[in-house]
Amino acid sequence: MQAIPARREQFRKHRKLLNVSQRKVSMDLGVSENHIRNIESGRGNPDIKLLFKMIKYFNVQAEELFPDLAEQAEHEVVISNAP
Repeated sequence: MQAIPARREQFRKHRKLLNVSQRKVSMDLGVSENHIRNIESGRGNPDIKLLFKMIKYFNVQAEELFPDLAEQAEHEVVISNAP
């Protein structure tokens, strides 16, 4: 899957823009460094509360940080135009 490397790249890009480490992000967001590492690598996903904290912290939309999840949701959602 191509999207996991994209997630990794997005996280690194945004951490570098803020000049913060995974450890600093974890401390600022109140979660373990291991949890941030797993989320960044695609081995884990944030719960909804952490997702909102992350998009506020990085000042981005969720789709930018999680292109893999956005792509997955796009393929899973079937929109019906039927009345």
